Amino acid sequence: MTYSFHLLGKPEVRRGTAVVEVGHARRLSVLAVLLVDVNQVVGIDKLLTRVWDGPPPRQAKAALYSYLSRLRTALDGTPIVRRSGGYVLEADPQTVDLHRFRALLGQGHPDEALALVRGEPFEGLHGEWFTSLRDTLAGEVAAAELDHVDARLAAGEHESLLPELTARTTGRPLDERLAGQLMRALAGAGRRSDALAHYARLRHRLADGLGLDPGPALRDLAASLDRPQWNPRFFPAPPKEIIGRERELAALDLDGPIVTITGPAATGKTGLALHWAHEHAADYPDGLLFADLSGRDPAAVVRELITALGTAPDGIPPEPHAQTALYRTLLADRRMLIVLDNAADTAQVVPLLPGTPRCRVVVTSRARLPGLVTAHGARPIVL
Repeated sequence: MTYSFHLLGKPEVRRGTAVVEVGHARRLSVLAVLLVDVNQVVGIDKLLTRVWDGPPPRQAKAALYSYLSRLRTALDGTPIVRRSGGYVLEADPQTVDLHRFRALLGQGHPDEALALVRGEPFEGLHGEWFTSLRDTLAGEVAAAELDHVDARLAAGEHESLLPELTARTTGRPLDERLAGQLMRALAGAGRRSDALAHYARLRHRLADGLGLDPGPALRDLAASLDRPQWNPRFFPAPPKEIIGRERELAALDLDGPIVTITGPAATGKTGLALHWAHEHAADYPDGLLFADLSGRDPAAVVRELITALGTAPDGIPPEPHAQTALYRTLLADRRMLIVLDNAADTAQVVPLLPGTPRCRVVVTSRARLPGLVTAHGARPIVL
């Protein structure tokens, strides 16, 4: 059975579900130093300085050798090997929560990374090196929390995020990224005026306290929220007639925020979607949007739809994730119909979903798009 090593909280070693007794705090400190640089040689002088926090006492080297010997016994099967000039702990980095945390962040999974954090990293271990490492990790955890909130906002969790974001902004009132997240959550919850009021308070705090203006990303978001909404009809003309599709048209009448119309080429998928859309345009007072996805990058489609929603080109942020967030913010308190035509696969569609059940999305595709059905609750209509 393999060992797992936990540093993002009170340091701990487990073998399966059982906790392995490693010893006192200084012995744990030796283990933690080796785990931070797992599979790398850590020099003896570096070990001594980090564990004893500065120039070590005369007997420190003898004590270090004793700690290493006892760690080898406790971690039977996990090599701690003497190499030229130092020691190396050989283990799969994925068994060390610190390295798994950073790997998950690099893979874009902040939610899974945050689940590994059990408390203050290296709890109970003292010294300047551990303090500096804790500060570094605190910044990484805070950034992961912000990334996770961005993902939740993109998924439409505006209302549920408000208590959490309100508490965080109280503690960090000048954090512009956090302020932008709260503004997007407020707007998505139908509280656009509160979002703009929060921006005004932040702008005054920055001016009075630091003599600064908000950054361009936050100014763009405020401008988009303050811009009068208009109701676009960004839509092709309807087909001349639809024959023999009564069952499919009735299926489109059923409730559900996402519907897929799939089938082979030339079966009338687009015509069916447009016919139904024009027949029901009055049910969507905030407008109609249409995008042909044939071979297109969804990021380009997002920019096209943001423009259709009334945003000037200089008001569109440069980062793709910020563009998607702006797109969903603009749709958050609207009731609109969006037809996404000729989708290649689910991955092409997901960035274009509005994240609010008030909007209706009709997707046409030759593929069945099972990901939309299973992960997003789309209702399929097969021609």
